[in-house]
Amino acid sequence: MFDELSDLSDTPASYLAVLALVALDAVFPVAPSETVLVTGGILIEGGDLIAPLFVLSAACGAVIGDSILFGLGSRTGPGLQAKMFSSEKAQERLGVAERLVHERTWVLIVADFLPGGRTAAMFAAGALGLSAHRFYRFIVPGALLWAVVYTLLGVAGGSLFEEGWGAFAVSIGVAVAIGVVAEAIYRFRRRSPHSP
Repeated sequence: MFDELSDLSDTPASYLAVLALVALDAVFPVAPSETVLVTGGILIEGGDLIAPLFVLSAACGAVIGDSILFGLGSRTGPGLQAKMFSSEKAQERLGVAERLVHERTWVLIVADFLPGGRTAAMFAAGALGLSAHRFYRFIVPGALLWAVVYTLLGVAGGSLFEEGWGAFAVSIGVAVAIGVVAEAIYRFRRRSPHSP
């Protein structure tokens, strides 16, 4: 897959392909979109792609994919939900995501960084009836942050991450760091006498 992605060059079709692959990965996680971003970072370093356009394409793809999952979550009944999350592990993950999204909506920012977290969290946000305004307030910065981090991994030496473990470790590290900061802000605001 890495060799196929390295054929990308600075053309409008390249950026549209990145957008489509990332959006598709949200709904049908066939190939990790993180690989696309790391590869894009390597190509940016080689002068084959333009960084802002690439990051914007990836972030837009993530927002589109997340929006599809949010829409599915808000329109599905228990039947489709059972089909989409058929295994016991998937049902458990969805339940955890629903609790987290309900109590701590900021988890939508880090969902892209966690394996399986994106699908469950975005679907759960829709199923819980989260308002579109609140949903986009969290996923847009999350998608942009995710696109920047993985692209920078490629620029910084993506070949080190071809096996996936390095990128996985960085991804979890970023998710934990964001989670710690967001949870601290959440707790501080709950204690504040002026918080809504």
